[in-house]
Amino acid sequence: MPATSKHKFVFVGDIVCEKAPQFSPSLKELFNSADLKSCNFEAPLQGLGQPIHKTGPLVAQNKNAPNWLQELGFNCFSLANNHIYDFGEDALLKTMEQFPRKEILGVGSEEEAYGLKTWTFDEVKYGFLAYGENGYGALNGDRLVGHAWVNAKRVNADIQQYKKQVDVLIVQIHAGVELLDVPIPEWKDRYKELIDLGVDVIIAHHPHVVQGIEEYNGKLIAYSLGNFYFEYPANHPQWNVGGVLELEFENKKLSKHFLHIVEKKKQLVELKDEKLSANFVKPLSAKLGNEEYLEYVNRKALEEWKKHHASYYAKPFNGIAGYSVFKLLKHAKRTLFNRRINYNLIWHNLFIESNKWLVERAIRLKTFGKKPN
Repeated sequence: MPATSKHKFVFVGDIVCEKAPQFSPSLKELFNSADLKSCNFEAPLQGLGQPIHKTGPLVAQNKNAPNWLQELGFNCFSLANNHIYDFGEDALLKTMEQFPRKEILGVGSEEEAYGLKTWTFDEVKYGFLAYGENGYGALNGDRLVGHAWVNAKRVNADIQQYKKQVDVLIVQIHAGVELLDVPIPEWKDRYKELIDLGVDVIIAHHPHVVQGIEEYNGKLIAYSLGNFYFEYPANHPQWNVGGVLELEFENKKLSKHFLHIVEKKKQLVELKDEKLSANFVKPLSAKLGNEEYLEYVNRKALEEWKKHHASYYAKPFNGIAGYSVFKLLKHAKRTLFNRRINYNLIWHNLFIESNKWLVERAIRLKTFGKKPN
């Protein structure tokens, strides 16, 4: 090993391609300077498999997406996410075939999905893992092929064992409340638990917006990189704004980190200057530890309850809370002629951690008026 070893990695968030992405010159320069470039490949390829029964959208992307991304320099792909199984096992397996197997993280059979992948530079061994929260494609006992689940029983022991095999352990996690600009406390606690078990860097995505970064016990947590290139109809103002996490390691230690901001404009992904990026990220990171953090999360939980969840659970009113007169008439017709229970919706709200934890928080506030930690 050289007297001084320096390595640079870049990580981006969610990618769903309909058209070929293009990089601004400064983004190309950043990518060209990195030894490893990683993304969350958010969905299977179009034309494969059959749609599964689930609550939420079914997403697929252009069959040329793997080639486009590899041409841009990506060489590490996390597939552990909530859309990768949208068209079933066959679509997942055939999508995996479009990448070098050694560059895929977090999917396949249980052995492969939970297995450690390593990259070695100058005799420094870096380990990589990827997990998602529970979902329709999670390896949670319901299927033999899917994505690794961050709260599976084996994960804690795996982390401890894998850390012994590498110099640096980096974990990507696809989890969190969508469109919320802070992580909820339950995910903060889980990520810190994984750090305590041996993880050196945690990089999360899924909320579709950028969240802050935090140093914990000398290690780094990036709570959400947002969308990097997600071609899907959405009207959220931050949908096309994402983060590019630049990490530099020197002699097996993280020596520098910076969260750049990018913006997608049609097919072009544009890297913002460092001052603008710092000004964007700083207040998001400040939110994580200030006195208003819990109050803010609780308020958002109640807003989500009112907006989305109340009607699901409003049993005394047969699930019609907040309905307009028109919706009430439609509901009455549906109740008379279709009494089927939507078990997919129930599962979606009770077993996917972000939904479950947010609902629990709102219910505690509604029931007892207390402020959960």
